[in-house]
Amino acid sequence: MNKDTKSTDALLKALKDQDSEVRWSAALALGNHKDSKATDALLKALKDQDSDVRLSATKALSNHTDSKATDALIKALDDDYDYVRKSAIIALGNRTDSKAIAALIKALDDDYVCLYAIEALGNRTDSKVTDALIKAALKDENSNVRWYAAEALGNHKDSKAATNALIKALEDKDDYVRRYAAKALGKHKDSKATDALIKALDDDYDYVRWSAAFALGSHTDSKATDALIKALKDQDSDVRKSAIIALGNHTDSKVTDALIKAALEDENPNVRWYAAEALGKHKDSKAAYMEAYGAFKKGDIK
Repeated sequence: MNKDTKSTDALLKALKDQDSEVRWSAALALGNHKDSKATDALLKALKDQDSDVRLSATKALSNHTDSKATDALIKALDDDYDYVRKSAIIALGNRTDSKAIAALIKALDDDYVCLYAIEALGNRTDSKVTDALIKAALKDENSNVRWYAAEALGNHKDSKAATNALIKALEDKDDYVRRYAAKALGKHKDSKATDALIKALDDDYDYVRWSAAFALGSHTDSKATDALIKALKDQDSDVRKSAIIALGNHTDSKVTDALIKAALEDENPNVRWYAAEALGKHKDSKAAYMEAYGAFKKGDIK
């Protein structure tokens, strides 16, 4: 019997100890023992009367990737203990089979673990996941669920349905939902997304405008450029800074002139600093260099 087998057997014995702390410590340690005996023992530990033992078994099974472990983790989503269900969601997030994905989608209906389910689904872009996230982003009663789902839809940039849903989410009554919908639309490059982000620059909530301006940095057509230049006059300095950062990807003469004006005339020294830094990307413009240098000489930008 080798050393690994001896340690596995010792842990299996510890899972039967009367002390629950010994059992949950043994269950957690078995996560590093991926043989079938360890897996079977952890499956049994998921039925332990002590919730912390079940939690440890769930965490340990995240390292066991066979179908039996997946099935057991899916069943653990019905556990009475919230933390067991959360741990099962996290473990299932590392699995790519259809059973795991279906279970994560179903978990969107669980008020306690739904945010973790959205996070686990975030990098999966098949149509079933897209549809589930769209439903959560637009229809869930919980605003936190809606903005989590909206943010996750940013990864579904090739889906017209996801783009349309995010545009609709920009009309949500909750400020954070609109903010994260704008952020997500930065990854969607079609003209409808651009138009929606330009409209969001007029939102009453400054963080929505901030997110919209930043998102438009990846939309380099003339409409986006003109909208960002206009945003340099926004009453909120963070929105102006965001517009300057976004304009870093736009280097035509209109942008250069707008950044020169911001570097010299904006009332906020941080905005002036950001504008001067952005002008560094306009290395072919002698005027930009001279104006930025003048601002440094003035002592406005340090």
